[in-house]
Amino acid sequence: MFQDITQGPGSLTYTDHTIEILLMLLIAFLLGLLLGYILWYKWRKLYLELQAEHDRLKALHRDLEKDHASLRYKSEELEKENAQLHKKVRSLEGDISGLKFKLEKCEENLSAAAVAGAGIAMGRAAGPPPNPDDLKKVEGIGPKIEKLCNNKGIWTWRQLSQTSVEFLQKMLDEAGPNYRISKPDTWPKQAELAADGKWDELKEYQDFLLGGRNPDEVL
Repeated sequence: MFQDITQGPGSLTYTDHTIEILLMLLIAFLLGLLLGYILWYKWRKLYLELQAEHDRLKALHRDLEKDHASLRYKSEELEKENAQLHKKVRSLEGDISGLKFKLEKCEENLSAAAVAGAGIAMGRAAGPPPNPDDLKKVEGIGPKIEKLCNNKGIWTWRQLSQTSVEFLQKMLDEAGPNYRISKPDTWPKQAELAADGKWDELKEYQDFLLGGRNPDEVL
């Protein structure tokens, strides 16, 4: 059917040649259309995939923005709560300082009351009893400290056992720097053992002591 047209019309007419050319053009057009459709379909598929990915990323971006807004709101709320907590802490610190001051005052008042009560109980205004005890039996008490105790109205082991360590320490502090080395922490207990006549226990306890002081405190 398709004859080499460069050789002239031959046995075919011009109409035949025209139809032949038109058929060739139609086939070329159809091939081009088919190729175009294939390329269009390929790129359309790729476009749809990219569009779907874009939509997915856009939705993810919206979700992330929502999460960011939510986290920012929570952060602001936490900052407000943190500021309130700091304010409460400062307020509580102020309350604690006030309570410490009041506690110190109460301790001072109680100590003063205990000292005053001890003085009244031991009858310091009165003179020595008929049979005062030898306070030097208590390890750590010498003649000078015994005199200090007598001046405070302490004449017997029982009186000494009922006297607070704080009162005895204050007595030593008031007597001057020469008595700073003396520590009365164990004197009431020693005096109690002597007052109860527990001489063996007193000796055992004094053997344990170092100069009338607890070994742990000495070390």
